Amino acid sequence: MPDKKHIIIYSHGFGVRKDDLGLLTDIAEALSGVESVLFDYYEVNEIENTITICPISAQIERLNEIVSEVRQSNPEAIIDLIGHSQGTIIVALAKPEGIRKAIFISTIFDMGLERTLERYKLKLDVEINLDGISKIPSSTGLTKIIPAQYWQERIAVKPFAEYNAFAKKVDTAIINANQDQLLPKVDLKELSPKIKVLQLDGNHNFDGEDRRRLIEVVKEEIKL
Repeated sequence: MPDKKHIIIYSHGFGVRKDDLGLLTDIAEALSGVESVLFDYYEVNEIENTITICPISAQIERLNEIVSEVRQSNPEAIIDLIGHSQGTIIVALAKPEGIRKAIFISTIFDMGLERTLERYKLKLDVEINLDGISKIPSSTGLTKIIPAQYWQERIAVKPFAEYNAFAKKVDTAIINANQDQLLPKVDLKELSPKIKVLQLDGNHNFDGEDRRRLIEVVKEEIKL
């Protein structure tokens, strides 16, 4: 009897495309024998060089649509999820059915606005309007267009509760970066003991040589 088909669906982070600045495509290319499904949460306007951030609820809906489509097309397949940064909390919120394993990389534990707004407050080209449209230029050359609904939904999210609820249904591992330049260190005492936590050297995107070790650990957790 042939082995079951193995599919991994990837959930990218905030303000980037589906490749997640090359992180997710590098992981996908390294996992031989596995079908990879990468998709975009956000709409990109190439003419105006903008990327429009949709609300959290729309991202949840999009992920569940992708998982449902993959499941319907491959009813016997093993389906895993890999999320990075804010893409991790979207997975936890979506709680899609039929997932065997989830790996969360550079996991988000704080969805409050203080840390994000502090990062941008001294930049003259940033427009933050929590009641309207915010515009935040990025190093990718795309300006992030952010509606008020995104901020409103974001602050309502309780990450620990969502991860713990998700882990009741899905085998879950978290891989956090020791030198994460974007996320502060967080006390994980509220995290369910069902969730495996690994700490690896690397920055938020595990750039450079650190990415090789990250990929090795992902393979070990996926059991490849």
